[in-house]
Amino acid sequence: MKDIANIFKLPPDELERKKANLLWDDTAPEIVQFAKDLQEFIKKVDTPYVLGLDGGYGTGKTHFATRFCAQMHKEIMTLYFSAWEKDYYNNPMLSFVEMITWLVKNEQETIQAMNMPYAKQALISLWQSVDLSIPFTPPACPISGKLNIKKLLRKTDDPILPTDILQKAKYDLAEFIKRLPNHKLVLIVDDMDRCRPDIAVKTLEVIKHFFDIEGLIVIIPVGKERLTKYINAFYGLPTDSREDKEEYLQKFLNETIQIPELNYLKICQDKITAKDFTQNLVSEGDYYNSITVLQKWMAHYAKLVKLSYRETSEIINQAKIFCNNYKEPIRCRLLAYTLCNKIYHEKILRWHGGSELEFGDNNIYTNNQRNPKTVAFARHPARNAFALIHSKHNWSLRGSKIDNLYKLANRSTKTYSELYALIQTIKEEINKTNLKEIVIYSNELEPIQRIWDSIIPDLDKLEQELQNLQKVHGSDDNDLERAKDYNEKLKNPQHI
Repeated sequence: MKDIANIFKLPPDELERKKANLLWDDTAPEIVQFAKDLQEFIKKVDTPYVLGLDGGYGTGKTHFATRFCAQMHKEIMTLYFSAWEKDYYNNPMLSFVEMITWLVKNEQETIQAMNMPYAKQALISLWQSVDLSIPFTPPACPISGKLNIKKLLRKTDDPILPTDILQKAKYDLAEFIKRLPNHKLVLIVDDMDRCRPDIAVKTLEVIKHFFDIEGLIVIIPVGKERLTKYINAFYGLPTDSREDKEEYLQKFLNETIQIPELNYLKICQDKITAKDFTQNLVSEGDYYNSITVLQKWMAHYAKLVKLSYRETSEIINQAKIFCNNYKEPIRCRLLAYTLCNKIYHEKILRWHGGSELEFGDNNIYTNNQRNPKTVAFARHPARNAFALIHSKHNWSLRGSKIDNLYKLANRSTKTYSELYALIQTIKEEINKTNLKEIVIYSNELEPIQRIWDSIIPDLDKLEQELQNLQKVHGSDDNDLERAKDYNEKLKNPQHI
């Protein structure tokens, strides 16, 4: 499945269409609202300001950051770049300077109205501030054929002491920002929790020491826990206290806010409805083939795999096609598991357990849950009761009746029909057996009778358990073949 998290990697024409009409079409409504609220906050916040957007791996930070950048840029000039894609630079300052150069080059019409000389002067100072001891040649980047970085640097004849370069660059950049729309510039620095730890920390240092400029806002979408580990390793902090580590991270950030997590159940409830899923499902209830059960398990596995909103919507569409065209009632848990497992492997990630897709195998159960079908079939009916009588009271019994019942109960079964037949046979044998005829000593009759009387109720309980298992999960003797069929048809929908 194609999933474009970073919209700036789209072809130019597709990117423009996305920015014009479809910017948030693949995003959950709560995330869209969060973007609107954040934009209003950015418009009002005092500067300089460094904001952390916290989210763990797979929570959609890049998805959000690139779309938010495109949305913000309509009101406040906003730049996005991935620190991970630039971590081959030993000097992170270079990445920032390149991005601001790109801005001047591509926003000439807006900037020209504000006064291009300020933009040119800012670029001169910024390129001078880059550590020139690193082998590096500033790019020949003409702006409307009038501006070339190399020429700009050559034209700067005034000798500037190294300690002055940084301050002059900050001053010139601040003067440039004053003349931008809303007098602000937003830099979104993504993927810092993916790049080399030393580059991640150096990038933070550049932001802290250089970009404390009026009008400048830096947004860092990052996994807070991982970045904290980077900082701790880089500086060799002596404490293992999480609080102390996070306190050190806060020295770089004015504030950290959490990107809202996807509400998978709400997504599934909104998109899996009786109106669209018209075949092979009942509308409600705890039946294995009900709309509500499909919503529940689709949300469960989508959250487990950390699917994006777009991926979740896509597999729901696949589920709709499958449900409306399959030949029999749908095993909803199996369907949800198989779809999410398929995407998990497409993303080159590993699902818990092996590749086998047998229904009810431990793969389909999380957190080491026991497979109820395996448990039920492993409980050979009445085996323990007969074994207990045989081991404790065999000396008081007449004939081989208990031995025969013990062997019968210990018989292995592989199908529901075999297991139901075995339960019925044991019940019949118990009902036609008179204990008084086979117990030699009368004082042994009472303890044996207590065990004997528990066998049929336990068999009834097991039989009810099997019936519930079939009702709730839709389990039958074709479970394995059905699971393979689901897997094959979801890989090749044309075969449904």
